[in-house]
Amino acid sequence: MIQKVEFNTLLVPVDFTDNSKAAFAQAVGLIAGDNPVIILLHVIDSALPEFAEAHDLGPREQIAKRMRDRAESLLAEYTDQCPDGIEIDPIVCEGRPFMEILQKADDFAVDAIVMSKIGRRGKVEELLFGSTAEKVLRGSDKPVIVLPSCA
Repeated sequence: MIQKVEFNTLLVPVDFTDNSKAAFAQAVGLIAGDNPVIILLHVIDSALPEFAEAHDLGPREQIAKRMRDRAESLLAEYTDQCPDGIEIDPIVCEGRPFMEILQKADDFAVDAIVMSKIGRRGKVEELLFGSTAEKVLRGSDKPVIVLPSCA
């Protein structure tokens, strides 16, 4: 007998592209149950502040703080768009994106991960190292819903 699957807690990694906005909208449509929660996660790639510091854009700590402040502000926009009755838990952290996504999925015991196939990374980087979505798919023991590009 086929059972209906209900997602009560979803993890949605976002990079503030149109594709991640579409993933958030999809998560809002998928979530169900009592006290539904969407964990909105933005990961600041740990290499970015170091790269910026190496190019004399300022001290690493200042760059990381500016990136974190901007991310928190943008996550608040997602929260404002969410319908009543769905709790949004915005999280900003620093690290390797796919590793942080997998770790947060375990930490919060989410029912599934909803993400876009294509984010901010360049095509050459994806060809050489694989996409974040691909790494999450390979490493997750939870269902992963990957949306195609909306562009």
